[in-house]
Amino acid sequence: MARPLLAARRLLARLALVEDERANRARELSALESKITAGPDSPVGRLADQVKRVSRENAAILRLLEDGSSSQVPTGPAPVSRKAVFSEVERGSRQDVMAKLRPYLGRFRGHEPIVDLGCGRGEFLELARSEGLAAYGVDNDPQVVARCRELGLEAREEDLIEHLSSLEEGLLGGAFSAQVVEHLPPETLPILMHRVARVLAPGGVVVIETPNPSTFATHVQSFWRDPTHTRPVPEDALGFAARTAGLVVEDVLYSSPLPDEERLQSLRSSVADHDVRALVEAFNTLVDRLNQVLFGYQDYALVARKPKAALSD
Repeated sequence: MARPLLAARRLLARLALVEDERANRARELSALESKITAGPDSPVGRLADQVKRVSRENAAILRLLEDGSSSQVPTGPAPVSRKAVFSEVERGSRQDVMAKLRPYLGRFRGHEPIVDLGCGRGEFLELARSEGLAAYGVDNDPQVVARCRELGLEAREEDLIEHLSSLEEGLLGGAFSAQVVEHLPPETLPILMHRVARVLAPGGVVVIETPNPSTFATHVQSFWRDPTHTRPVPEDALGFAARTAGLVVEDVLYSSPLPDEERLQSLRSSVADHDVRALVEAFNTLVDRLNQVLFGYQDYALVARKPKAALSD
């Protein structure tokens, strides 16, 4: 009787060891799975980001091919340039950009004509036309100027500074520029602002949009992907250039927020304990502040006006 009992005990001990080993391996597999799949920095997260970007690039190429074929004699779609694809991916589709620029239109009602400095593909010009605002664009890229003209928009292939210098003083009611000043050499910005101030009529408005360098995500996620960017332009620097040109800064508008899933998440708690609630509130306040610094608005626009009693140079 003793031998079968001893054998049973040994079997049970071996089964216990096997179960312990199985549990250990299960924990190791779970930890490995979490390492592979959890978070944006995991291999799966990085692969998902790459798939998302390739999908955006493919969609951009298809949009450009469709636009090119619709404006050509049907002999096949026009070739798509690398620069055009990059612009389409980074800035978004024409519809996306127009939706982003539309809120600026109200600033220009009653302040015409308007010049779009660095008009690019002409999204702002098309919006202005749809609202009955007189506007024309200036750009030194012959391809985008040609594209604007194909759409029936007025665009001129000229250097921005030279064009402004050629205009009569006080000729324009408004000036607009989106995603341009970050491409200019630092010494050109004050010259540009002085030229704009000179050609605006008293009471005229200028709106200048540029990436927002006060949030960390601009630097690590978007700004330096464009090799033609020379430097970020902080809000204080742009405002100083405007004020020293004789303009009055009226407003700063922020746009392009990051999706919630890319920002730090707040805690949710229904605990009744006062101390726990206070701790959660303090944590969430810190999260909000960190989100502003790390994952804030990606763009801002400076709104300035030429005084009706123009300041002397």
